Amino acid sequence: MSGRQSGRTSPSIKQKPVPRLPHEHDESSDSQTQGEVQPIIQQAHDDVMAGRVDTDRGVPMDRAYQRQKERAVPSPKKPKRP
Repeated sequence: MSGRQSGRTSPSIKQKPVPRLPHEHDESSDSQTQGEVQPIIQQAHDDVMAGRVDTDRGVPMDRAYQRQKERAVPSPKKPKRP
């Protein structure tokens, strides 16, 4: 083999090219940026560096889930069959 392979995926069905699935596009090397930062990623970085807090619902939902687990009564164990 000579040279470097491009890393571009080329899916096919019955030897005919088909579009890549979303995960195939995301995971392929040709879909990655070449050193430039996407504006939304830069904004996220700037927000974190400025001490801003994430506003998604992940943290409150995790807390609520943990409280429910702590209050949950364990289910009775089923007797073993002979």
